[in-house]
Amino acid sequence: MANGVQRISLNLGDIAGNSHDINKSIEEIAAISEESAAGIEETSASVQETASSMEEVSASAVHLTGLAGDLKQLVNRFKL
Repeated sequence: MANGVQRISLNLGDIAGNSHDINKSIEEIAAISEESAAGIEETSASVQETASSMEEVSASAVHLTGLAGDLKQLVNRFKL
């Protein structure tokens, strides 16, 4: 009986040690997940900023095209 109790006690010690290791691994995974989430948020913000800049460039290109058309019409008036 004493041997059985001793084996159970050893097994419980192993289980406690494994539980500690599992908890440590879970904490590490949680930390990595938080870092990943922060990185994703930064990337998303960067993509949104780039999209906004591209919209501005596109609007400027449209405006420049209009100005070029106006300039062409003005130049055509002076042809001989």
